[in-house]
Amino acid sequence: MSIPVRNVYYMLCYAWEHWAEGERVSVDDVDFDRTQDLLAHILAEGTARLLKRGLDRGYIPIADDVQGIRGKLDFANTTKRALLARAQTHCSFDELRHDVLHNRILKATLGRLLRLDALDDDVRGRVARVHRRLDAVSEVPITRKDFRSVQLHRNNRFYDFLLRLCLLIHDQLIPDPEAGNGRTRFRDFRDDEARMWQVFEQFVHNFFRREQQEFRVRAQRVVAWHDVHAEPDHLARLPEMRPDLVLEGADRCIVLDTKFYKEALKGRGAVAKVNSGHLYQLFTYVHNSAAAHGNQPAHEGMLLYPVVRDTFAFDYRIAGFRFQVRSIDLGQEWRKIHEDMLALLN
Repeated sequence: MSIPVRNVYYMLCYAWEHWAEGERVSVDDVDFDRTQDLLAHILAEGTARLLKRGLDRGYIPIADDVQGIRGKLDFANTTKRALLARAQTHCSFDELRHDVLHNRILKATLGRLLRLDALDDDVRGRVARVHRRLDAVSEVPITRKDFRSVQLHRNNRFYDFLLRLCLLIHDQLIPDPEAGNGRTRFRDFRDDEARMWQVFEQFVHNFFRREQQEFRVRAQRVVAWHDVHAEPDHLARLPEMRPDLVLEGADRCIVLDTKFYKEALKGRGAVAKVNSGHLYQLFTYVHNSAAAHGNQPAHEGMLLYPVVRDTFAFDYRIAGFRFQVRSIDLGQEWRKIHEDMLALLN
């Protein structure tokens, strides 16, 4: 399943709850086929906007020789090096600088992109220009642990989207032993089914939470087993039922499960079938959720699959409940995806 890179970008904006980014850095007029070109373009544009706004600063611990005394005097170091004879002392103090961890992550990620051979020339030039403007920031190696160490607050939350983007790029850049000299290659995460499933699930949740008002959207809500009796230790071994989404309306309750597979329908015969495990699971969710609420409001289930081009829509009524098996074409123009997503609830 090859989803156009610009659509993946808009999905990420929803998944990360940064829908405004899709408007600030538009990709409608950008013609990229490769994911690394689009992500590098977005990171360069976002960092350029950040520089225009003003980089965040923080207090950095400094130990240096200074005129007079500043901060905490290191008397032993001062006397050992005979600094007093030069009217100097060695002191430890905090200084407000741009060389903070979140800025280092931005610069390090831009630097790694420059070492990527497979990068559009125009994008490379844009990345290089922004990278040079971060001259007040140290370029140091970054690990995944560093991303967890960043502390954002209300005054610098605007870094959140760019740092998420840097983490995504960091995970997809791997050393290229054939090229050598620290060169890297990009592993397209669109081929990673598990990662794309997570993005798709978060996109669906946040899209419905933002774009419609008819339903209240609840994510990963536990559905209790109805009318079950067993010893306590036996009950503890029952699996939890956690549908991806529950959409609660005045007279409808939709239990929705997202799936992400290259082949949504399966079967060896002439007619491809709905995945039996997916449908059994959804039926269990709906049956137990409806029983717990006295069948009010009307409960129904929906399986939602992403596809590119070959869409499908199947409707069933099983044991009195309505079930929909739907696909959303992620290969079409984004405005049509927006319309089709809203139409799923009609």
